Amino acid sequence: MAESATRRIGAQINNYLVVSDIMKKLIGSGYYIAGEDFAVLAELMKDDHGVIEAFEYAPGGVVSQVYPLEVNHEAIGLNLLEAPERKEEAALAATSGQYTIAEPFELAQGGTGALLLDPIYVTEESGEERFWGFSVLVLNWDGFLKEVKLENMEQSGYRYQIWHTSLSTGEQVIIAASRETNLKNPVQVACEVPNDVWHFEIVAEDGWMTWGQTAVAIVGTLLISLLSSFVYYQYAVGKYRRKLYQEELEKEAERANAASEAKTRFLFNMSHDIRTPMNAILGFANIARENLSDRERVEDSLEKIELAGRDLLSLINEILNISKIESGTMQPAMKCEDLRELSRTMKLLFEQPMAEKGVQFEVKDDLRQPFAICDMQHMREICVNLLSNAMKFTPKGGKVTFSVNQKEDEETGNSAYEVIVADTGIGMSEEFQKIQFELFEREQTRDVSQVEGTGLGLPIVKRLVDMLGGTIQCASRKNRGTTYTITFKLQPVDRETAEEEKTAQVQRPVDDFSDCHILLVEDNELNREIALYLLQNLKSRLDTAEDGQEAVEKVRMSSGDPFDLILMDVQMPRMNGYEATRTIRRMKDPALANTPIVAMTANAFDEDRENALNAGMNDHIAKPIEYEKLRAVLRDHLR
Repeated sequence: MAESATRRIGAQINNYLVVSDIMKKLIGSGYYIAGEDFAVLAELMKDDHGVIEAFEYAPGGVVSQVYPLEVNHEAIGLNLLEAPERKEEAALAATSGQYTIAEPFELAQGGTGALLLDPIYVTEESGEERFWGFSVLVLNWDGFLKEVKLENMEQSGYRYQIWHTSLSTGEQVIIAASRETNLKNPVQVACEVPNDVWHFEIVAEDGWMTWGQTAVAIVGTLLISLLSSFVYYQYAVGKYRRKLYQEELEKEAERANAASEAKTRFLFNMSHDIRTPMNAILGFANIARENLSDRERVEDSLEKIELAGRDLLSLINEILNISKIESGTMQPAMKCEDLRELSRTMKLLFEQPMAEKGVQFEVKDDLRQPFAICDMQHMREICVNLLSNAMKFTPKGGKVTFSVNQKEDEETGNSAYEVIVADTGIGMSEEFQKIQFELFEREQTRDVSQVEGTGLGLPIVKRLVDMLGGTIQCASRKNRGTTYTITFKLQPVDRETAEEEKTAQVQRPVDDFSDCHILLVEDNELNREIALYLLQNLKSRLDTAEDGQEAVEKVRMSSGDPFDLILMDVQMPRMNGYEATRTIRRMKDPALANTPIVAMTANAFDEDRENALNAGMNDHIAKPIEYEKLRAVLRDHLR
């Protein structure tokens, strides 16, 4: 039982180390993730049960990046190699090159936590490895113990305690224990973790049964049959409970290892797919810098940098989409739409690229009732993903067909709308068709390997179709092509009703921001330069602040010429965007306190938007900023 528990503990720790490992690989490869990029990556790697309370970067041992910042800002600047409670563990991790777990302590936000210190090394030009710092995970200790299901041991008739020897004092420190800690004649099992040994002591609730005791029990059964039967019954039940618990513990260990392997594969693929466009961006930036006098070469490099940047953004958006769909935060937006627009949009997007590749592209529809209640945005995303794949995997001279058809659904009485994407491309094997909707899966053939892709397009399609209540079917044969048929059960709308809704739409006013006074709050110099360029095109009067504290002072001093709008970054030094917004909202002057504030941040999840609104902000723009989206936000708030 104790050995099963220690295996479970080891598997769970390895599960968390997978998260830390992606950070280590990025640093070891020369990429330093900072600011909002660090926050986005940390958000993606949160575990499902919230055991990882915080992510920290500590170059040179000094904590410089923390997520989430709002409840952990006091950790910024902490030197782990000098802090009295942590320096022994930190020094041991740095010198040994192995992760080290510092013993549990009280978290500032409540509960008990433990630091998982993972040392990072980088390779110098000379080939020597140098200690860079730490990737640190703050684990909720109570949540960790719950994950390894130690509390169930008491229910199965065991008492236990786990202890280790403190590096700083040399004393025995209990790091986990059952409610009853009076253990007599315990069995002890060593649970070895890098740089430490945890001693797992366990004893049955009623003690151990020796051979002599067993003989006495047998004799006793002849004398006191009723009592011995009861004792045996209790023993058998306890043994059965312990057996069930042991089997469940083994299953949990297997599930934890499977989850760890899945997360490792996911992060490995994500790391690879992020590096590819990043390498192109950095490489062509160097080419452009070294050929400034060659205008044609510079323009070619800039064009390729833009393409690589869009690839990187597309990958991030795909990962965010998967995260939002699986967390249940993405919901359909159903309204009356003209499904003929779906065909027109796909023709507009793909007709030219298909022609350039030499692929025949045919678009058609058969719609008796083209107006229906549907989520057009996500239906477009589904179609774009499928047509992109069809174009990728259809060679020159082939054909791609896109059609939208209507047929009656006898079960519901509603209309069933079919979207069909068919191609004459390279097709898929039967084995791959069974796993095509799993994350990062790509068929490993020579033809497929030569085509770029992340393996996220089809999983997104499947999840979006499921979210919209539809079905998707695939028919494919190697070198014969592939056909996807998606069916949505939609409520049709008659033409008159649809036309009335269209006529009722309010026309947007003409943009004129020339008299508007805008404050841009952004700590990152490059992001500030980009935002200023976009805003200057709108001919507004601009002022800037480099952190929340400076922004508050500028707003307070602007009573004679108040700002019409504040574009507020979220993660900043001294005072973050949330705190700055709350401070502005508390100002006595209503003209200042009610200034529209828009979050402008790389934190792009729905919960980040909700956090911004809860802090008192009026709106949210996700980075990278698109010019038209910025105009739309200004149009909504500058009246």
